Amino acid sequence: MRVLNEPVSWWGWHGWADRPAPLSIVQILRSGSLPPELAAVYWLALERGVSLLFAAEPPGAGKTTLLTALLAFLPEEASVYFTRGWGETFDLPPLTDGVPTYILVNEMSDHLPVYSWGPYVRRTFELMAQGYSLGTTMHADTVDEVLEQLEGEGVPRPHLNRLGLVSTVHVGYQGGRVLRRVSEVTLLGPSDGSPGGGPSKADGIEACRIASWDAERDTFTVLASTEQVGALAGYLGMKEGGLRAEVERRRRFLGALMKDGVTDQEQIERALAAFRRPA
Repeated sequence: MRVLNEPVSWWGWHGWADRPAPLSIVQILRSGSLPPELAAVYWLALERGVSLLFAAEPPGAGKTTLLTALLAFLPEEASVYFTRGWGETFDLPPLTDGVPTYILVNEMSDHLPVYSWGPYVRRTFELMAQGYSLGTTMHADTVDEVLEQLEGEGVPRPHLNRLGLVSTVHVGYQGGRVLRRVSEVTLLGPSDGSPGGGPSKADGIEACRIASWDAERDTFTVLASTEQVGALAGYLGMKEGGLRAEVERRRRFLGALMKDGVTDQEQIERALAAFRRPA
C-alpha cells in the first residue's frame, strides 16, 4: 500500500510514531468485534476498490480503529490519500486501471475542522463517481440515517449507491467491560439491480444486508442466503462459487493467525505478503 500524504488527526494510523500502537486486525478479531468470515468479505472488497463506511452514534465505538486495521488487506500497489478537513484540495494522482486509490476521510461530520462536511463531502462523492474509492466513518445508528445525513448535505442519490459496504457498529457494556460489535453490514447498489435480503429500506437505493449480529446470542451471520451471496458476487464481479471459496480460504488464513497468536502488525503484513504470492 502506497501512502500519498501524511495523515492529520487520523486515530490509529501505523505511521504515527508518537501515538499508541494501533490494534491489528487479528487483535480486533480476537476481541470478538467481528468474525473471520466478515473480515474475509472486507478483504475481498478492499482488493477490488469497494468503498467502506463505518457508522456508530456514540464516540469510542472503534470505527476508525477497525477501518485502519482493515487497510492491511489493500493490495500492495493500492494508494491511500488522507483528507485534512476544511480547506482540503484533493490533490490526487490520476487513477490507474485495476489499482484502487482510496480517499480516507477520518469522519464525515461538522464536529471539527479536520473532519469533512458540506462541499468537501460532495467533492468526495464526485471523485468516487470518477472511480476513486472511499474509506470513512460517521455518527449514525442505521444505514438510513447515514443516507439521510449525506443527502441532506447535497450528495445526489445516484452517488449514494457508490458507498459499497456500510457497516454499523454497536458499543455497550457487558459484565463490566466494553463490548464492541459490527452489528450490520449492508451492500448498496448491487451490480445486477436485484439485491436480496428483503426489500430496500432506503427508498430508491438498492440495499442488501449481507451480515448481522445477534445481540442476545452474541453470534454473527455472514452471507447466510443465496440471495446475499449472489448480490455480493455480482457487485465484486465474481462467480458465486468463487466468492464462497475465497471467503473460506481467507477465513482459514485469519483463523490460523488468531490460533497462533500472531497480532503484531509487521508479522501480519509479512503473512499477508506470503498469502498473496502465487503458489
